[in-house]
Amino acid sequence: MNRIRFCIFVLALLLGGSLFAQSQRELAQLMHERGEYYFTLTIQQPSEVQEINRVCSVDGIDGMNVVCYANQKQYDNLLQAGYKPTLQTPPSMLEEAKMWDGNRATYEWDSYPTYSQYESMMQAFPSSVVSGRTCTYMELGTLPSNRKIMGVRINNGSPEGKPKFLYSSTIHGDETTGWILMLRLIDELCTSTDSRIVNLVDNLDIFIFPNTNPDGTYYGGNNTVNSARRANANSVDMNRNYPDPHGNAHPDGNAYQTETQWFMQLAEDYPFVMAANYHGGAEVVNYPWDNTYTRHADDAWWQYVSREYATFAQSVSSNYMTDQNNGITNGADWYEIGGGRQDYMNGYRQCREVTVECSTTKKPNGSQLPTFWNYNHNSMLAYMEQCIYGIHGVVKDFYTHQPISGVIVTVQNHDDEYSIVSTHEVGDFHRPIKGGNWTLVLSKEGYVSQDINVTVTDGQRTDLGTIYLVPENVPIVEESFNLTSDWNWWSPNVDIDLVTFEAALGANGVTITDQNGKYVNNAAYGWGGSLQEEGIAVGSMYKVKTNQACTVTVEGSIVDPAEYPITLMPGINWVGFIGIEDMTLDEAFSNLTPTHLDYIQTRNGIATYYQGYGWRGSATSLHPGEGFIYRSKANQTKTFTYPTLN
Repeated sequence: MNRIRFCIFVLALLLGGSLFAQSQRELAQLMHERGEYYFTLTIQQPSEVQEINRVCSVDGIDGMNVVCYANQKQYDNLLQAGYKPTLQTPPSMLEEAKMWDGNRATYEWDSYPTYSQYESMMQAFPSSVVSGRTCTYMELGTLPSNRKIMGVRINNGSPEGKPKFLYSSTIHGDETTGWILMLRLIDELCTSTDSRIVNLVDNLDIFIFPNTNPDGTYYGGNNTVNSARRANANSVDMNRNYPDPHGNAHPDGNAYQTETQWFMQLAEDYPFVMAANYHGGAEVVNYPWDNTYTRHADDAWWQYVSREYATFAQSVSSNYMTDQNNGITNGADWYEIGGGRQDYMNGYRQCREVTVECSTTKKPNGSQLPTFWNYNHNSMLAYMEQCIYGIHGVVKDFYTHQPISGVIVTVQNHDDEYSIVSTHEVGDFHRPIKGGNWTLVLSKEGYVSQDINVTVTDGQRTDLGTIYLVPENVPIVEESFNLTSDWNWWSPNVDIDLVTFEAALGANGVTITDQNGKYVNNAAYGWGGSLQEEGIAVGSMYKVKTNQACTVTVEGSIVDPAEYPITLMPGINWVGFIGIEDMTLDEAFSNLTPTHLDYIQTRNGIATYYQGYGWRGSATSLHPGEGFIYRSKANQTKTFTYPTLN
């Protein structure tokens, strides 16, 4: 909070400015029954905050005034340490909340849903999506209270290779503003045809979990949020319950809560690129780190996106989001905490997560909720768009063209261990970063590292396309191809010898011939003939006769087409195709200048080259494992190579 607002807030607490103002004795009894204490402390020196944070959960601080939460054990420890807290009315009990339990069509986003309505709304979102959009209802699990951690996944139906984005809220059950913002955002992403929304859904794989602590929110029962509390059912502050990259595995001394475990699993299952977790109690964008004064390697980018969020919000109201440094703060500069989800996601999951404190009042009057939507709406969309910007690429194997996961992408002279990113399942990587000139280093064990220079502009996407990493050793691969009964036009894509091919054919093989009529005949004495002197050559075509249809598998060293030039003599040539993917004739012969009326014949068609018009005919492409006849009309020998794999 900014200093003036915080002081007014603390003064109100100290004066008991509540509709439910109670004596310290009454509050002590209430909080003992709730299992959660809410209080203020006056400290003598700033260094005390760190000590208090080790005992309980600091919720806000300005100068010598501190607001805290504690469970029973923490509160007892605080008293034993000599502190004299002043109990305050819990934020959720300051004002009667308006609850909604009616028809979804009449909901105006100006009240809080009962649990049954919240569950019904979440389950109904998938049926509301417009054409060309997918919304999937998700459950991380059901808590002992029978309440569920619910979310949705929204995209255009083709999420593969796109950056994954996560919004979540209300990890503290009594901080309810973000919960309603999330619900309203889901509704917009499902139903709006605005071009900005379409762009987000088309380019991102979006996950939203509106309420990540339903046991805290509905502590007073499923029909009210009036007794909401910060902690979960086990009296654990779940934003202190995560492994900490700058602390230890259990900073709060508690076992990982069920909710914590579910979200850690979610982050493992889905490699989120960016995220934001919404809180209440202040109005500020809080960026990493929370538990160390050391700056994040991407501190400039964090300040840039945080300032963008605050500025858009302030353009709606100049009085909104002005806490700390005019709406943004480094977490530790505000006050240090350990075990927060923000630091966990940034430190362990390669996810740029920020904490958005979206309302000074933790549980605002329902009539104010539409106003908070207006304040945050543009900022929320802009933050999501940052996930589309930055550097993007796909990494594949130079030889096999298969995607490579786990490639480390390091920004040279910039990154540390907590800012690097890795390629995902389909080889894609996504690197948010401040505009500038950067050098990426792509590395993985077993591959030759590759450097890529890239220029990034703020607010724009830089797409590197497909990047091919070369293995340190030429891989041995299996190649399978289907042969029909009788004659086949075959060419190898791997470097094998004749004996290997004979063994693969087995009893199915009858004859193998090349262009010069040399053959190996399956006679009574086994394979024989002049082909034995030359063997099998990559880039040549062979006619293979079998006695029945079969699938033949050979194993050999994969080849780079650039290392196998093809020679075309004037007249007829039996040519093999070197490639692991289909190519059009124009692609395959991009390194050759054909002569007018050059002619190609494949097993399935023919094509003629016409100067100025290109290849025309029923043969349009070349396929791995097949060969073709090329009739050259040139008067001299020509040499070409197929396009290299990268």
